[in-house]
Amino acid sequence: MRRLTTLTILIVSLFSLGFRSLPAEVEFIDLTHKIVFGEKLLFSGAIKTSLPVAEVVLFLRPFGADVQSIPYQLGADGIIEQTYDLEVKPLRAFTTVEYWYQVKLESGAEITSLIYTFLYEDDRFDWQRLDADPFQFAWASGDREFGLALQNAALDSLTAAQTVLPADPPTPLRIYVYPTAQEMQSAAQLAAASWAAGHSCPDLGVILISIAPGPDARAEMERQIPHEIMHILEYQIAGNTYNQMPVWLREGLASNAELYPNPDYQRVLQKAVDEDSLLPMSVLCQAFPRDLSGALLGYAQSNSFVRFLTENYGSSGIINLMKLYADGFSCQAGVQAAFNSSLPQLETRWQQETLGLNAGLAAWKQVWPYLLLAFLVIVPAGLSILPILRKRQNTRGTS
Repeated sequence: MRRLTTLTILIVSLFSLGFRSLPAEVEFIDLTHKIVFGEKLLFSGAIKTSLPVAEVVLFLRPFGADVQSIPYQLGADGIIEQTYDLEVKPLRAFTTVEYWYQVKLESGAEITSLIYTFLYEDDRFDWQRLDADPFQFAWASGDREFGLALQNAALDSLTAAQTVLPADPPTPLRIYVYPTAQEMQSAAQLAAASWAAGHSCPDLGVILISIAPGPDARAEMERQIPHEIMHILEYQIAGNTYNQMPVWLREGLASNAELYPNPDYQRVLQKAVDEDSLLPMSVLCQAFPRDLSGALLGYAQSNSFVRFLTENYGSSGIINLMKLYADGFSCQAGVQAAFNSSLPQLETRWQQETLGLNAGLAAWKQVWPYLLLAFLVIVPAGLSILPILRKRQNTRGTS
């Protein structure tokens, strides 16, 4: 028995020795990073090795983007101090970034470090935070009561939005609240949309809004938060085909979700009706006008048109339309397939039934460009033929 025990211990010892890790050829020490939002990323640490190094490469992989490789010349001390210029190559705010190092030895061997992850979060503010499943809130200005008001508005907004689009939001769904629209726009890189108060990144599960504490804060919460939550649910249904949906549908659904509707929508819409300046819905398939007045009209029309479609075809009709766009249908072909009517036909019905436009006037608006074109073609042709006819007539008269 004693011999058996001794033999067992010997076998276990030999087995353990066989799996004892060998000294590493390359050692990565204290690899870390620092974010200076909008300006730079600072990477530091050390690489320890006694073997000749041919090259060191830093790899960056932002979520949803291509991997970037950044070579680094390692000094004799092995210290790493590397800067990534965010002004030259910006990263999306609030995206998750992975990074790692690869050391290529002169022998041809390649040794890779562990993969490290960080959230590229706006660090210009001292964020206050509150979690309420599925939400994570961060706000830069306001007290705890402000945060609780955000929570209540978000939970109410999600419940209301899910009655239209029954989809589950991502977990967590992060909502960042900036004090001003300008600060929010700078984080989201929305230089071309200086009128925007909120912005969503559906693929990241991130919402950015701009609300300052004050008497209007609750109304703004009930306008901005449900609008952006609806965009998140749209993405949950459409996935990577989200951007293939017409802008009028995406924004129409979102503006209809607002618990506190924008009071300017009806005023702007009525003004466009009175001045005969409505935008064709086909124009709003790809984008809204960039100027404030044009964008506001685009939102107002989309709000009203999508409400008209929902009242006539229900949420199931809207979801079916979204699925057709996900299958690759064009803006107008999707409407035709979903509702058995063309976009211009539905647009005419909407204008008549919702906006009260005269049917004859609407028909005239559809036809008059073609009549004008015909006039411009026929009249010059007739005038050019008239001298020939007169000449023939004169010839006959003298014969």
